[in-house]
Amino acid sequence: AIEEAAVAAGSPPAPENMAPSLRGITALMPVCRTVRMFGSAALHLGWIACGRLTAYFEPDLNSWDVAAGAVLVREAGGRLADLRSGDEYTLKTRALLASNGRTHDAIYRVLNAP
Repeated sequence: AIEEAAVAAGSPPAPENMAPSLRGITALMPVCRTVRMFGSAALHLGWIACGRLTAYFEPDLNSWDVAAGAVLVREAGGRLADLRSGDEYTLKTRALLASNGRTHDAIYRVLNAP
């Protein structure tokens, strides 16, 4: 359930991506257990795959930040999608939502609510 979700948020270095990240944190804080920032896409994705985190989002990533972790998440039964469109993750996806799969849709709705 989203109420028990431990979500990681990315900390994009570009100033124009700070606002979307902070909007996501602000939207999630009241509805999930905790939102954390550890600063590493690889770590976040690995922790989703092993069950330490429920989900992770970041508005601007490069393929080299995500590719290996995406394999781990998928092999563990999780989901990865474009944070903005909801389309399935590809190497061209820059805005990412990754999850254990069980809370994916609920977290996506919160992050994309008007």
